[in-house]
Amino acid sequence: MKKEYYVQYSHQSIINSFDFPKDNFVSITVGISDITHDLITSLVQKMFCLPVFFVLESMIFGYEKETLIENKVPFYEFSSDGAIIKVDSVEKLNLVSGLAEVLVNNGLSIFIFYGDGIVEQNLIPSRQWNKPIQFKNVDIYKVDTFIEVEEVGFTIFSKSDLFTSPGKVKNYIPDYYSLDINSSDI
Repeated sequence: MKKEYYVQYSHQSIINSFDFPKDNFVSITVGISDITHDLITSLVQKMFCLPVFFVLESMIFGYEKETLIENKVPFYEFSSDGAIIKVDSVEKLNLVSGLAEVLVNNGLSIFIFYGDGIVEQNLIPSRQWNKPIQFKNVDIYKVDTFIEVEEVGFTIFSKSDLFTSPGKVKNYIPDYYSLDINSSDI
């Protein structure tokens, strides 16, 4: 049996959890209970051209950094355990998606950014318990789309006409998931 997912316009609380110009982005939430590296890889390949940037706020297990080094994947380290990785090949995408899957399924969030002229060092997130998440140094006008992936699904923030409604977003979900039409804004 296929795992179900739903696609909805994001709740205002999700939109407010980020500090960015809200008029420029449409926000769509996809609820999926089974985040796998295959899902992440498939989404990136269907939605974007490479390169994309993965922001791993925390590599809590330690082996993630070692895995990147062993596989000669360059990354920008921004804290004792945070990394920003420019993914410009399918091999890197598969490797980084696997690391992202483990982090997400252990309750952490990761971010994926797509756009022209994005610089790794500018994607450092600032998270405080009482304030929205900020990417203070990123030129948000260079960002076409960014995705926050969590254990229970992901949220797409996009300026692209390709992702501006739940009906459009469902086209990017792999066929091994089934749309819960009753819970979706379609």
